[in-house]
Amino acid sequence: MPQCPHCHTACETGQRYCSVCGSFLLHPEQGNTFCPQCGIRVSHRQEFCHECDAPLKAGASKVFQEGVGEQPPRAPSAPAAPAPAAQGLPGWVIGALVAAAVAVVILLIILFSRTSPTPAPPGPQAQAPAAPAPAPAPEATAPSPAEEVKDQLQKVLSVLREAQLKKNITEFMSVYSTNFPNYEQKRASALNSWEKFDYVNLIFTVDKVQTIDPDNALAWVTWYMDIRNRDNQELAGTTQSFQVRFAKELGHWRIRDLKEGQ
Repeated sequence: MPQCPHCHTACETGQRYCSVCGSFLLHPEQGNTFCPQCGIRVSHRQEFCHECDAPLKAGASKVFQEGVGEQPPRAPSAPAAPAPAAQGLPGWVIGALVAAAVAVVILLIILFSRTSPTPAPPGPQAQAPAAPAPAPAPEATAPSPAEEVKDQLQKVLSVLREAQLKKNITEFMSVYSTNFPNYEQKRASALNSWEKFDYVNLIFTVDKVQTIDPDNALAWVTWYMDIRNRDNQELAGTTQSFQVRFAKELGHWRIRDLKEGQ
């Protein structure tokens, strides 16, 4: 029987989420992706964690270098031992050697004083080269307009997700345009569904965004959900895909229309 990769609780084949820790269980062949905020396993296609709503964009990981450190100080070399003094020489020999050495030193001093060149007058002091100016810091790359639109649409869908989980009809309808087809019927359908089912888990992915003009955009959205029947407590998993049309009204993106299975 398969197990949850996070808490190792036994689970059924095809089960989407762990009943103990809430980790995503499908697609084991695609490896493990964990939420950096709460640590549960998530789908590699998720934009937000289904447990704590933390954003799942990849972040920069720290790189540690091993084997780089200070070199240990070298021990100072021992001074050379002085040569032992000659022993057994007569005193007059030692005196003659010392006198000869003194004479050689005096002769060298005289020769050096006669042959040393006259020092040249000091010239202008060389000016030290100026330090190069520091390179300017690279500017942060601004997100493209398409990326900004995608982030804004994902925030609208996150509000819709929270409204579904909390069964908040006011928050739920706030993401729909008042020009949405069958606006009141959409409200009644949501309330009827909440009376029969509870959303155990609900996540979404935005697969593609197409900007039509500054006030209109299309998004291809996939919802993954686990629903529990309130009558018999049976748990069922389902996936739905939509082509969602968004329109900007009073500066806010709202769902203008949607088509299932696009």
